[in-house]
Amino acid sequence: MITRRNFIASSTALLAGSALFSTESFAESQLKPNFDVPVGTCDCHIHVIGPQSKYPMVSDRVYTPPECGVPELRKHLTQLHLSRVVLIQPSFYGTDNTFQLLSTEEMGNSARAVIVIDEKTSDQDLTKMVVMGARGVRMNLSTSGIFDAEVARKQLISLAQRIKDFGLHIQIYASAKVIAGIADTIYTLPVPVVFDHFASIKAKGFEKQVELPVILDLAKSGQIYIKLSGIYRISEAGPDYSEVKDLAQLYVETNADRMLWASDWPHTNTIAGIPATQVTPYRIVDDVRVFNLLPDWIPNRQNLVKVLVSNPERLYRF
Repeated sequence: MITRRNFIASSTALLAGSALFSTESFAESQLKPNFDVPVGTCDCHIHVIGPQSKYPMVSDRVYTPPECGVPELRKHLTQLHLSRVVLIQPSFYGTDNTFQLLSTEEMGNSARAVIVIDEKTSDQDLTKMVVMGARGVRMNLSTSGIFDAEVARKQLISLAQRIKDFGLHIQIYASAKVIAGIADTIYTLPVPVVFDHFASIKAKGFEKQVELPVILDLAKSGQIYIKLSGIYRISEAGPDYSEVKDLAQLYVETNADRMLWASDWPHTNTIAGIPATQVTPYRIVDDVRVFNLLPDWIPNRQNLVKVLVSNPERLYRF
């Protein structure tokens, strides 16, 4: 069970299908972590959203989330007993990374960022963003509606060449089909690649998905990382998502050195029927309840420390 803190004065809640949403920006769980959370544990995928009057969103965005900044982020980290965090540039800010990077700096050495760039981004811009905490560049293909592997391949090759001398990796949010379609190219890249949200493999019937062996081979190679994140994006079996356990265990057993964990907080979402410029309610998620699934997914303590501490420490250079 979760309670809500009213960080936004005008809040509403509604049912969309089987999922509950709210415009309030922080869900406080009544639970506590039920395992010994390792020191240095990192949430590798969160977003912060500033006031639109100061940090405007792009006009062609597909949704508009409520405001949710560093104060709420600190509460999220505290309730999960987390030490580190990675702020991911969301699609609705386009290539204006200002709020993510300023928030990263405000968080200090406990935070890093993943940015979005384009052809207008200069070497000077990249250097400055690395100094501010940037460690990766995101290709948000799914949200951008890119499901053509050849289009994705061209973007991937170009981006890898662009960032290879800046110590940055590429983070990809794409369908499993697109990932499998560009796998041969990923092996040849001069930078590591990180896949969001279980590499978009659906938990139900995952063994039968033709893209899975390709993704497992990529994981074995060490060229990629996979985020065990956005659990509700691959499963509808909430609140305990029992069907995800076997997939998570398979990934960790395949290469524990290349797995990361993330909450996907504050759980932004698009909802059919809501105009892109209207505030879209957050998905209500009990983050502690989901976090407490990890010891069941990763019963080996050494591997758990790798996923939560060592791997993000290496990738994001904490």
